[in-house]
Amino acid sequence: MDAVIIVSTHGSTAPGGAVGWAWINHAGGQFDSGGAARGTDQVAALSALLRAIEAHPGDEPLLVESSSQYAVRSVSEWSEAWKRNGWRSPSGDPVPNLELVRDIDGAVVARTGPVRFHWVRGHVGNPFNERVEQLAGFAAEEWDAGRGGVGEMLVPDAGMIPDAELRGGSVPAEPAEAPSAPSPPAVATTGPTWESVTLF
Repeated sequence: MDAVIIVSTHGSTAPGGAVGWAWINHAGGQFDSGGAARGTDQVAALSALLRAIEAHPGDEPLLVESSSQYAVRSVSEWSEAWKRNGWRSPSGDPVPNLELVRDIDGAVVARTGPVRFHWVRGHVGNPFNERVEQLAGFAAEEWDAGRGGVGEMLVPDAGMIPDAELRGGSVPAEPAEAPSAPSPPAVATTGPTWESVTLF
């Protein structure tokens, strides 16, 4: 069986109404983030799921994690019934965020490898969930301040690679590191208080 690709996702909103989304791949830490000038928590979380799927084509199983129960349940539990009902809720109302839910459904169908969604509890020490939450929050703040944009590098001096370069496959070489002081001794821990469960 192919190795499972695990990707954490998060959506965030800023006080002024802008939203940010982000995903981070557990293997190697590749990430992407973006946003919009207006939106909701649900739109941000669903956007993160969609972008994560689109960024990981291929045959390998893909496990997409989110701390949004709404997003996970929308695309893994409720969407099949909505489709059977003409993309309407059981009460006949239009499905909330229909365009995003349909786009995610289409991305899952188009992907050659299987996709599963997994809800993870936030704020329990999962380093991937915490980092992706920071990235989404930063993207929302940038859009809220009027600095968001497609394909732009939000923090050029932090060594981040513009998403346009990542998508084009051109990744700059790592600069040579200067010698550093010895690391402090490691602190013993009892292990993580989080876990990532695959559903394949």
